[in-house]
Amino acid sequence: MLAIRADADARIGLGHAMRCFALAEAWRARGGDAAFFSGAALPDPVLSRLDGAGIARRVFASPDNGDEFAEAAAGIGARWLVVDGSFATPDYLDRVRNAGLPMLLLDDAASAARYPCDLLLNQNVQALEEAYAGRTEGKVLAGPRFALIRADMCENVRSRIIADRPQRILVLVGGADPGGHLEALAQAAEQALLKAGFGDGHVDAVIGPASNWQPPADAGPVISYHRGVKDMGSLIDKADLAISSAGSTVWELSLHGTPMILGASVPVEEPVGAGMAAKGAALYLGRLSECPAEQLVAETVRVLQDSAARRKLSTTASALVDGRGAERVIDAMLGLKAGNVSL
Repeated sequence: MLAIRADADARIGLGHAMRCFALAEAWRARGGDAAFFSGAALPDPVLSRLDGAGIARRVFASPDNGDEFAEAAAGIGARWLVVDGSFATPDYLDRVRNAGLPMLLLDDAASAARYPCDLLLNQNVQALEEAYAGRTEGKVLAGPRFALIRADMCENVRSRIIADRPQRILVLVGGADPGGHLEALAQAAEQALLKAGFGDGHVDAVIGPASNWQPPADAGPVISYHRGVKDMGSLIDKADLAISSAGSTVWELSLHGTPMILGASVPVEEPVGAGMAAKGAALYLGRLSECPAEQLVAETVRVLQDSAARRKLSTTASALVDGRGAERVIDAMLGLKAGNVSL
């Protein structure tokens, strides 16, 4: 039994919860079971995923300081604990470890003074094992080869064909869009298509499942706003270029070899965007709140008109992930010499 503690809402988005869902999904595919615990009500799309996969869920009635999760996990006979979120302070993790069970911690920033866990995963492109030296006794899994990607996103992945005349731009801002960037990015994408000479192109803009924003009634014929997307893989597969925030969606785009222009909607995304650019796997524009529309349009036009540049971005990004990250993490969990490591 795998016991997971993660949250999702309109403020933090769905990234923590959905990558933990990907791990739970892969764990269950190995014959194990999983339960999901949260500190507040989860958005309906997350609940639907959990219910559809047969994963039990529970919301703590009071603020969870670690003791509640430790007790609940022990009560259901958990063999492994998974913790993911900014609530996971060293003190919180100390309390969770009172359950006496091996624990996997997901981290993005490498900024805490210590990491009391048995296995530590940072799936980001800029992650380095040595960044955690002296701050954890756990084994560190670092880099996007361990990226946790849902099974449905790994289906029907094919070699991307880079068109000389791109037709579709996909715009994504994660599950919540707390900065309200979607409309501005979609409009910039529309302008870029026109200025690049691809006026017959189209923009697919995805409204995050945790976003309450309503699209304008007069968006025009070029931009389509999508809510409640069931098959994100198809939208990604159709896109010639993606303009996206640098959250967990980066790994889904990379898996499909999608050329991408990234911006940071929250601070934790800044090193991801910069790291992708340093690898040559994306164009990074910095903080979305500070990026002038003119710059975004100009950079998008340049990429649209340069098929060689798009081909290089695609090839480099697709080399970072192969969709088997969850399997590698589970292999590390089952191979760890800490406590009871059975499914």
